[in-house]
Amino acid sequence: MSPYFVGGLTMTAIAFILTLIWYANRAGRNAARVRSEAKDAATANEEAAASQRALNARTNGIRSNNELLGTLDKGEF
Repeated sequence: MSPYFVGGLTMTAIAFILTLIWYANRAGRNAARVRSEAKDAATANEEAAASQRALNARTNGIRSNNELLGTLDKGEF
């Protein structure tokens, strides 16, 4: 076999392995980004729901201290 053929085959194998490593690293980063964004979206939805509950309580008004204490005891505020 020609040394050029062996050298070309070796370079092709190295390029293939490096491409696999690059692709796996990229896929891992994308998966981590998707998980992070899903977690951030869930947190944002929870915060929006809490803000909406607080706005509803403020809008509808709490008529007495007993109602306020009852709401706080239930953990709904």
